[in-house]
Amino acid sequence: MNGVTIRELMEIPPLKDARVISGFEGVDRVVRYIDIMEVPDLRGWLREGELLLTTAYSIRHDPSRLPEIVEHMAQAGAAALAIKPERFLHDLPEEMILVSNRYQLPIIELPAMIPYMDITHAVMEQVLDRQAALLRRSDEVYRTLTTMVLENSGLQAVADNIAGLVKGAVRVLDNFGQVIVSVPPDWKPKSKHLEWDIAVDRQIVGKLQVDKERLDDIQQVCVEQARVVVALELMRAKTAVDTEKRLRGNLIDELLSAVPPARHEVERRGRQLGLNPLQHWEVAIIEGNETIMQQLSSEASHFRQTLDREAQQNGLQAHIESRHSSLVLLLSSKPVAVEPSGKGKRLLETDQTGCIDWCSVIERLLQEQSGKRHDIHIGKGGSYPLWHVHQSYTEARKALAIGVKLSRPMEVTAFPDVEAFQLLAESVDQVHFSELFERKLGKLHAHDLEHGSDFLRTLYYYLESSGNLIETSNRLYIHRNSVKYRLQRIREIIPIDLSCARQRFVYHLCLTYHYLKTNE
Repeated sequence: MNGVTIRELMEIPPLKDARVISGFEGVDRVVRYIDIMEVPDLRGWLREGELLLTTAYSIRHDPSRLPEIVEHMAQAGAAALAIKPERFLHDLPEEMILVSNRYQLPIIELPAMIPYMDITHAVMEQVLDRQAALLRRSDEVYRTLTTMVLENSGLQAVADNIAGLVKGAVRVLDNFGQVIVSVPPDWKPKSKHLEWDIAVDRQIVGKLQVDKERLDDIQQVCVEQARVVVALELMRAKTAVDTEKRLRGNLIDELLSAVPPARHEVERRGRQLGLNPLQHWEVAIIEGNETIMQQLSSEASHFRQTLDREAQQNGLQAHIESRHSSLVLLLSSKPVAVEPSGKGKRLLETDQTGCIDWCSVIERLLQEQSGKRHDIHIGKGGSYPLWHVHQSYTEARKALAIGVKLSRPMEVTAFPDVEAFQLLAESVDQVHFSELFERKLGKLHAHDLEHGSDFLRTLYYYLESSGNLIETSNRLYIHRNSVKYRLQRIREIIPIDLSCARQRFVYHLCLTYHYLKTNE
């Protein structure tokens, strides 16, 4: 409820001969009620914004209580004390004046001849008029802003209107501190400003900021109505986004199924839901702890936000779908080539590589958010037109299964790099591979089991790294000299010539077979 200030009340006719004698800095206190003091004990019934009238009759024999009364009023948030000292008091206590100034609570000296009825009637008339005016203005503002929402004018138009109402810069932020809309567009708070939470369904979804240090009553009403209307606009926008996400998720589920929709259906729905059919697409699957997967897929996660930003910077798209303990990433790459045809343009199903190294991007972003973890594995398929993206999904699942056995955690296993290993994985149960492994690496495997050494894994990473000692040491998290020592010991245990390309191929094949077959 709003009222009028002491400064404004001093201008009305009944108070033309009254004067403020102390607490001058509080003349902008707002009066919402008026009452008359009949007893000196004010505890429990003083209200915020109350103007108290008194002749001090009840304390005429003990005026020393006046400072205590002023202090109680200040603590209760009262507006001011109006007193007729000439009737029963000759002088006001000096301590009362000091307390009044300390709390900036005005004391008004009233002439003895002014009837209380004239004062109370005039004050309440002012208060009620102001409240009625505020209610009318509130209704006007609400109807104006609500009409803009109903007419789908957009949040920008709503913000423009709010800025005009409060006569100051305005902007709306989302929960991540990103600017949704700003008036003027380049306004950034540099000094004190006011801000309020915007809630939708009892959840904070953003903030409204205004370039003001304080608001008058009309502006306060405008802001209160603006918060409601902005919440409605954000709710509508959120509903639209949620609906689009749900429909896009349904389409992605269909695209990844064994029997995807027809090509013309994929093109039509893809355009509507932000899946550009003029681009090739590839699928990456991230598996790990369910809690970690939820953190990665969160709208506020560094992984998700940076993935979106890097895709946009390259003119591409990235979509994440959560699947319990895994994430499915649908990533676009280079546009599919087109050629003119009789009726418009026809897509060419060409095998194009992406213009962004998604493997490196995914590894880097996972490292930035989750650090070094041993429970996250990633597989990625090849690049295909949108209507054939289920092939990339199938490849990603195969790459993930191979990567769990052959690659380090947090390292993307791309199917094109391990396609030959997939053929080997399908043959792991054939006895010939087992015999070959035993002949070539049986002694080294037995040595690891007996002595707890890690020579087999060292040899595998050395061959995987094309003989690069630094990369091998990084994969094993040991010093390069330790790698050299292990390689020397390996040569002592088995007859291997690491300078021979054919031997490197055979031993690499045997080691790959071994790790595909076992869970070591």
